[in-house]
Amino acid sequence: MHPSPAVVERICSLGLWAVCRLRRTCYGLRLGSYRGCCSGRPKRPLPWLWPVGNGATLIVGNRPTRPRTLQDHRPPSSASRVHVHRHAVPRGTELVCAHVNIRSVANKLDDLLDVRHDLAIDVLFLIETWHDTDSVSFRRLRADGFQVVDRPRPRVRDDVIITNHGGVAAVAVPGVRLTRLDVGSQCEFLCVRVTSVLSSCIAIVVYRTGPVTLVFFTELSDVLDRVSTFTDPTVVVGDINIHLDRPEDLASRQFTNILAAHGLACGLLDIVATREDLPPPPVEVVDVGLSDH
Repeated sequence: MHPSPAVVERICSLGLWAVCRLRRTCYGLRLGSYRGCCSGRPKRPLPWLWPVGNGATLIVGNRPTRPRTLQDHRPPSSASRVHVHRHAVPRGTELVCAHVNIRSVANKLDDLLDVRHDLAIDVLFLIETWHDTDSVSFRRLRADGFQVVDRPRPRVRDDVIITNHGGVAAVAVPGVRLTRLDVGSQCEFLCVRVTSVLSSCIAIVVYRTGPVTLVFFTELSDVLDRVSTFTDPTVVVGDINIHLDRPEDLASRQFTNILAAHGLACGLLDIVATREDLPPPPVEVVDVGLSDH
Protein backbone atom coordinates (compact mmCIF):
# COMPACT_ATOMS: atom_id res chain seq x y z
CA MET A 1 0.00 0.00 0.00
CA HIS A 2 1.11 3.58 -0.53
CA PRO A 3 2.19 5.73 2.50
CA SER A 4 -0.12 8.50 3.61
CA PRO A 5 0.45 12.12 2.39
CA ALA A 6 1.71 13.12 5.86
CA VAL A 7 4.42 10.44 5.78
CA VAL A 8 5.44 11.44 2.27
CA GLU A 9 5.67 15.13 3.32
CA ARG A 10 7.77 14.24 6.35
CA ILE A 11 10.21 12.14 4.25
CA CYS A 12 10.60 14.98 1.77
CA SER A 13 11.19 17.53 4.51
CA LEU A 14 14.07 15.40 5.80
CA GLY A 15 15.60 15.17 2.32
CA LEU A 16 15.28 11.36 2.20
CA TRP A 17 14.31 9.00 -0.60
CA ALA A 18 11.77 6.28 -0.13
CA VAL A 19 13.51 2.94 -0.46
CA CYS A 20 10.74 0.77 0.92
CA ARG A 21 7.05 0.24 0.61
CA LEU A 22 4.37 -1.17 2.88
CA ARG A 23 2.84 -4.58 2.14
CA ARG A 24 -0.39 -5.84 3.65
CA THR A 25 -0.01 -9.44 4.87
CA CYS A 26 -1.93 -11.73 7.20
CA TYR A 27 0.31 -10.49 10.01
CA GLY A 28 -0.35 -6.79 9.36
CA LEU A 29 1.72 -4.20 7.50
CA ARG A 30 5.32 -4.97 6.64
CA LEU A 31 8.09 -3.08 4.91
CA GLY A 32 9.16 -4.35 1.50
CA SER A 33 12.10 -3.09 -0.55
CA TYR A 34 11.70 -1.75 -4.06
CA ARG A 35 13.38 -3.62 -6.94
CA GLY A 36 14.53 -1.42 -9.78
CA CYS A 37 15.15 -2.34 -13.40
CA CYS A 38 18.86 -2.81 -12.78
CA SER A 39 18.41 -5.37 -10.03
CA GLY A 40 17.72 -8.20 -12.46
CA ARG A 41 14.61 -10.18 -13.21
CA PRO A 42 11.75 -9.92 -10.74
CA LYS A 43 11.71 -12.73 -8.24
CA ARG A 44 9.01 -15.32 -8.79
CA PRO A 45 6.74 -16.17 -5.89
CA LEU A 46 7.41 -19.46 -4.16
CA PRO A 47 5.21 -22.47 -4.98
CA TRP A 48 2.34 -23.04 -2.58
CA LEU A 49 0.37 -26.10 -1.52
CA TRP A 50 -3.27 -26.74 -2.42
CA PRO A 51 -5.08 -29.39 -0.34
CA VAL A 52 -7.59 -31.38 -2.40
CA GLY A 53 -9.56 -32.78 0.55
CA ASN A 54 -8.58 -36.47 0.39
CA GLY A 55 -5.29 -36.24 2.22
CA ALA A 56 -3.34 -35.31 -0.91
CA THR A 57 -1.90 -31.89 -1.68
CA LEU A 58 -1.17 -30.30 -5.04
CA ILE A 59 1.94 -28.18 -5.55
CA VAL A 60 0.96 -25.08 -7.52
CA GLY A 61 3.83 -23.82 -9.65
CA ASN A 62 5.19 -20.32 -9.80
CA ARG A 63 5.64 -20.02 -13.59
CA PRO A 64 4.18 -16.72 -14.77
CA THR A 65 1.37 -16.84 -17.29
CA ARG A 66 2.16 -16.06 -20.92
CA PRO A 67 1.00 -12.59 -21.93
CA ARG A 68 -1.72 -12.64 -24.52
CA THR A 69 -0.79 -11.44 -27.99
CA LEU A 70 -2.73 -10.33 -31.00
CA GLN A 71 -2.64 -13.89 -32.37
CA ASP A 72 -4.60 -15.10 -29.35
CA HIS A 73 -7.51 -12.90 -30.40
CA ARG A 74 -7.56 -14.01 -34.02
CA PRO A 75 -10.47 -16.23 -35.03
CA PRO A 76 -9.55 -19.86 -35.78
CA SER A 77 -8.77 -20.60 -39.42
CA SER A 78 -11.47 -22.33 -41.43
CA ALA A 79 -8.93 -23.94 -43.79
CA SER A 80 -8.42 -27.68 -43.32
CA ARG A 81 -4.99 -29.28 -43.57
CA VAL A 82 -4.80 -31.86 -46.36
CA HIS A 83 -2.33 -34.76 -46.10
CA VAL A 84 -0.45 -35.39 -49.34
CA HIS A 85 1.03 -38.85 -49.80
CA ARG A 86 4.78 -38.56 -50.09
CA HIS A 87 4.92 -40.70 -53.24
CA ALA A 88 2.53 -38.31 -55.00
CA VAL A 89 4.89 -35.36 -54.49
CA PRO A 90 7.19 -34.82 -57.49
CA ARG A 91 10.83 -34.69 -56.53
CA GLY A 92 13.26 -32.06 -57.66
CA THR A 93 15.74 -34.65 -58.92
CA GLU A 94 15.21 -38.16 -60.25
CA LEU A 95 16.82 -41.23 -58.76
CA VAL A 96 18.83 -42.99 -61.47
CA CYS A 97 19.01 -46.77 -61.10
CA ALA A 98 20.83 -49.29 -63.28
CA HIS A 99 20.61 -53.06 -63.62
CA VAL A 100 23.85 -54.73 -64.75
CA ASN A 101 24.62 -58.38 -65.40
CA ILE A 102 28.21 -57.89 -64.31
CA ARG A 103 29.56 -61.50 -64.58
CA SER A 104 32.10 -61.15 -61.75
CA VAL A 105 32.38 -57.88 -59.88
CA ALA A 106 35.86 -58.69 -58.58
CA ASN A 107 37.80 -57.90 -61.74
CA LYS A 108 35.50 -55.16 -63.07
CA LEU A 109 34.96 -52.95 -60.03
CA ASP A 110 37.01 -49.99 -61.31
CA ASP A 111 35.26 -50.08 -64.69
CA LEU A 112 31.89 -50.33 -62.95
CA LEU A 113 32.65 -47.26 -60.84
CA ASP A 114 33.66 -45.34 -63.98
CA VAL A 115 30.34 -46.23 -65.61
CA ARG A 116 28.46 -45.22 -62.46
CA HIS A 117 30.22 -41.86 -62.44
CA ASP A 118 29.78 -41.16 -66.16
CA LEU A 119 26.05 -41.98 -66.16
CA ALA A 120 25.41 -40.42 -62.70
CA ILE A 121 23.87 -43.66 -61.39
CA ASP A 122 22.55 -43.54 -57.83
CA VAL A 123 21.69 -47.22 -57.30
CA LEU A 124 23.22 -50.27 -59.01
CA PHE A 125 21.38 -53.59 -59.10
CA LEU A 126 23.93 -56.28 -59.90
CA ILE A 127 23.42 -59.94 -60.81
CA GLU A 128 25.95 -62.69 -61.51
CA THR A 129 28.31 -60.99 -59.09
CA TRP A 130 30.24 -64.22 -58.54
CA HIS A 131 31.12 -63.29 -54.97
CA ASP A 132 31.24 -64.94 -51.56
CA THR A 133 30.10 -63.67 -48.18
CA ASP A 134 33.28 -61.71 -47.33
CA SER A 135 33.78 -60.00 -50.70
CA VAL A 136 36.84 -57.74 -50.97
CA SER A 137 35.12 -55.68 -53.68
CA PHE A 138 32.09 -54.94 -51.53
CA ARG A 139 34.31 -54.16 -48.53
CA ARG A 140 36.09 -51.60 -50.67
CA LEU A 141 32.78 -50.05 -51.73
CA ARG A 142 31.63 -49.77 -48.12
CA ALA A 143 34.95 -48.17 -47.16
CA ASP A 144 34.38 -45.56 -49.91
CA GLY A 145 30.98 -44.60 -48.46
CA PHE A 146 28.72 -46.76 -50.63
CA GLN A 147 26.01 -48.86 -49.05
CA VAL A 148 25.92 -52.49 -50.17
CA VAL A 149 23.26 -55.13 -49.61
CA ASP A 150 24.26 -58.45 -51.14
CA ARG A 151 23.24 -62.07 -51.35
CA PRO A 152 25.92 -64.50 -52.54
CA ARG A 153 24.93 -67.88 -53.92
CA PRO A 154 25.36 -70.54 -51.21
CA ARG A 155 28.22 -72.91 -51.89
CA VAL A 156 27.66 -76.65 -51.86
CA ARG A 157 31.11 -77.12 -50.32
CA ASP A 158 33.17 -74.55 -48.43
CA ASP A 159 36.53 -76.27 -48.94
CA VAL A 160 36.75 -75.44 -52.64
CA ILE A 161 38.12 -72.29 -54.27
CA ILE A 162 36.38 -72.45 -57.63
CA THR A 163 34.38 -69.43 -58.79
CA ASN A 164 31.08 -69.04 -56.96
CA HIS A 165 28.72 -68.26 -59.83
CA GLY A 166 25.46 -66.41 -59.36
CA GLY A 167 24.90 -63.86 -56.63
CA VAL A 168 22.94 -60.59 -56.51
CA ALA A 169 23.61 -57.23 -54.87
CA ALA A 170 22.40 -53.63 -54.58
CA VAL A 171 24.86 -50.72 -54.30
CA ALA A 172 23.80 -47.16 -53.44
CA VAL A 173 25.73 -43.90 -53.39
CA PRO A 174 26.05 -41.90 -50.14
CA GLY A 175 22.75 -40.21 -49.37
CA VAL A 176 20.61 -43.12 -50.59
CA ARG A 177 19.65 -45.65 -47.95
CA LEU A 178 19.19 -49.36 -48.58
CA THR A 179 17.28 -51.52 -46.10
CA ARG A 180 17.17 -55.28 -46.53
CA LEU A 181 13.70 -56.85 -46.36
CA ASP A 182 13.50 -60.48 -45.34
CA VAL A 183 11.31 -62.32 -47.86
CA GLY A 184 12.27 -65.83 -46.78
CA SER A 185 13.10 -67.14 -50.25
CA GLN A 186 15.45 -69.94 -51.25
CA CYS A 187 15.82 -68.68 -54.82
CA GLU A 188 18.14 -65.79 -55.69
CA PHE A 189 15.88 -62.93 -54.67
CA LEU A 190 17.17 -59.77 -52.99
CA CYS A 191 14.53 -57.39 -51.64
CA VAL A 192 15.55 -53.90 -50.45
CA ARG A 193 13.81 -50.63 -49.65
CA VAL A 194 15.47 -47.72 -51.44
CA THR A 195 14.98 -44.44 -49.57
CA SER A 196 16.07 -41.04 -50.87
CA VAL A 197 15.02 -37.60 -49.59
CA LEU A 198 11.29 -37.37 -50.35
CA SER A 199 10.31 -40.88 -51.41
CA SER A 200 11.09 -44.58 -51.26
CA CYS A 201 10.38 -47.74 -53.21
CA ILE A 202 10.74 -51.50 -52.88
CA ALA A 203 13.21 -53.12 -55.29
CA ILE A 204 13.30 -56.87 -55.90
CA VAL A 205 16.44 -58.11 -57.67
CA VAL A 206 15.90 -61.52 -59.33
CA TYR A 207 18.33 -63.92 -60.93
CA ARG A 208 17.02 -67.24 -62.27
CA THR A 209 19.03 -69.73 -64.27
CA GLY A 210 18.77 -73.39 -65.18
CA PRO A 211 15.54 -75.30 -65.84
CA VAL A 212 12.32 -73.45 -65.11
CA THR A 213 10.73 -75.13 -62.09
CA LEU A 214 7.53 -74.69 -60.12
CA VAL A 215 9.60 -73.65 -57.06
CA PHE A 216 10.61 -70.39 -58.75
CA PHE A 217 7.03 -69.35 -59.53
CA THR A 218 5.84 -70.35 -56.05
CA GLU A 219 8.53 -68.29 -54.34
CA LEU A 220 8.07 -65.36 -56.73
CA SER A 221 4.35 -65.25 -55.92
CA ASP A 222 5.12 -65.47 -52.19
CA VAL A 223 7.65 -62.61 -52.40
CA LEU A 224 5.19 -60.40 -54.27
CA ASP A 225 2.50 -61.23 -51.70
CA ARG A 226 4.81 -60.01 -48.95
CA VAL A 227 5.82 -56.73 -50.60
CA SER A 228 2.24 -55.96 -51.63
CA THR A 229 1.52 -55.16 -47.98
CA PHE A 230 3.82 -52.11 -48.21
CA THR A 231 2.59 -48.74 -49.46
CA ASP A 232 5.85 -48.10 -51.33
CA PRO A 233 5.94 -48.55 -55.11
CA THR A 234 7.45 -51.88 -56.18
CA VAL A 235 10.05 -52.43 -58.90
CA VAL A 236 11.26 -55.87 -60.01
CA VAL A 237 14.55 -56.03 -61.94
CA GLY A 238 16.80 -58.88 -62.95
CA ASP A 239 17.49 -61.70 -65.35
CA ILE A 240 14.93 -64.52 -65.34
CA ASN A 241 16.05 -66.37 -68.50
CA ILE A 242 12.46 -66.81 -69.69
CA HIS A 243 11.47 -65.96 -73.27
CA LEU A 244 8.89 -63.28 -72.58
CA ASP A 245 8.88 -62.48 -76.31
CA ARG A 246 7.06 -65.78 -76.84
CA PRO A 247 3.52 -65.30 -75.51
CA GLU A 248 2.62 -68.93 -76.24
CA ASP A 249 5.43 -70.23 -74.03
CA LEU A 250 4.08 -71.86 -70.85
CA ALA A 251 6.75 -70.35 -68.55
CA SER A 252 6.28 -66.92 -70.13
CA ARG A 253 2.50 -67.02 -69.57
CA GLN A 254 2.91 -68.20 -65.99
CA PHE A 255 5.41 -65.45 -65.21
CA THR A 256 3.33 -62.65 -66.73
CA ASN A 257 0.18 -63.97 -65.03
CA ILE A 258 1.87 -63.78 -61.62
CA LEU A 259 2.95 -60.20 -62.29
CA ALA A 260 -0.50 -59.22 -63.52
CA ALA A 261 -2.10 -60.78 -60.43
CA HIS A 262 -0.01 -58.40 -58.30
CA GLY A 263 -0.65 -55.32 -60.46
CA LEU A 264 2.72 -55.32 -62.20
CA ALA A 265 3.66 -54.83 -65.85
CA CYS A 266 7.07 -55.64 -67.37
CA GLY A 267 9.18 -55.29 -70.47
CA LEU A 268 10.85 -57.98 -72.57
CA LEU A 269 14.63 -57.42 -72.27
CA ASP A 270 15.51 -59.09 -68.99
CA ILE A 271 12.79 -57.48 -66.81
CA VAL A 272 11.89 -54.12 -65.35
CA ALA A 273 8.47 -54.58 -63.76
CA THR A 274 6.57 -51.73 -62.09
CA ARG A 275 3.08 -51.14 -60.75
CA GLU A 276 0.39 -50.58 -63.35
CA ASP A 277 -1.22 -47.72 -61.39
CA LEU A 278 1.97 -45.61 -61.51
CA PRO A 279 3.58 -43.87 -64.50
CA PRO A 280 6.21 -46.15 -66.06
CA PRO A 281 9.78 -44.98 -65.39
CA PRO A 282 11.94 -44.10 -68.39
CA VAL A 283 14.10 -47.11 -69.27
CA GLU A 284 17.23 -46.86 -71.42
CA VAL A 285 19.35 -49.79 -72.58
CA VAL A 286 23.07 -48.94 -72.62
CA ASP A 287 25.88 -51.31 -73.59
CA VAL A 288 28.61 -50.42 -71.10
CA GLY A 289 30.88 -53.21 -72.32
CA LEU A 290 31.35 -54.92 -68.94
CA SER A 291 30.01 -58.36 -69.94
CA ASP A 292 28.47 -60.25 -72.83
CA HIS A 293 24.96 -59.49 -71.49
